[in-house]
Amino acid sequence: MMDTANRNLVLIGMPGCGKTTLARAVSALTGRRVLDSDELAEKEVGMSVRAFFIREGETAFRDLESRILRQLGSREGVIIATGGGCILRQENYAPLHENGLIVWLQRDIDRLPREGRPLSLGSDLHAMFRQREPLYRAFADCTVDNNRTVAEAAAELAALITAADQM
Repeated sequence: MMDTANRNLVLIGMPGCGKTTLARAVSALTGRRVLDSDELAEKEVGMSVRAFFIREGETAFRDLESRILRQLGSREGVIIATGGGCILRQENYAPLHENGLIVWLQRDIDRLPREGRPLSLGSDLHAMFRQREPLYRAFADCTVDNNRTVAEAAAELAALITAADQM
């Protein structure tokens, strides 16, 4: 295992729970670089995740996502914002956990935005959560409540980094 000061902070959770927003807020507090798996996927394929999802299908997207997550997991000392479905493939756990503290961001289902999210638009988010909840639980080292302000949740995440660095 690596020096904990180089440990990644890996954010998982339902689509729209605040992974990207909080990653950026924690970056502002800690100076750590943010790597967003969806943004990297969009850059690689030259289109939005939604467009790629529609054009190529979920399996092709999950293949791309898993490859990107393997690359991100090998990094050190960064904040990784994952896609909401990264937990759907067990193969994503090891590369994210090896160098990272995996934090499940929890937000009430009724507070999750749907716009621009391929699976959220036509889905019952409560049913999606029931399917994914045991997977988020299995991946996560800990949880953070994101039913509060960005500043409050970001401060808790930054404290987790500090605590990990001091172990």
